[in-house]
Amino acid sequence: MPRSRLEKYLSVLEVLVPRPSRLDSISYKTNIECTTLRKYLTFLISNNLVEEHHSEKRKTVYAITERGSAVFKTLQVQKYFEKLKKTLPEVKEAGEKHSLVSKQAQIRESQSSSAKEY
Repeated sequence: MPRSRLEKYLSVLEVLVPRPSRLDSISYKTNIECTTLRKYLTFLISNNLVEEHHSEKRKTVYAITERGSAVFKTLQVQKYFEKLKKTLPEVKEAGEKHSLVSKQAQIRESQSSSAKEY
């Protein structure tokens, strides 16, 4: 399933969290073509989530801003809660099945111990 634009923005921010990176490095780590990545970076820069730095050797490096870091952390927490929300019904269902199996086992034990008494 293709990633949404939001997921792609998130992956760009994730790459920039540990250290600033060049376009080709970001492209490689996010699996986004350079031409498309430039558009995403332009959007992230215009929203003050990423900043562009030029070095003496004409190399452009992109870095996440404080605001970008905050947005990234917020989206990560939201993603975690969505995953948890999907998992909880499965955990509840598994707990209910376990409870049912335990009750059945208790009934069998009580029946077998009653049969031994006779």
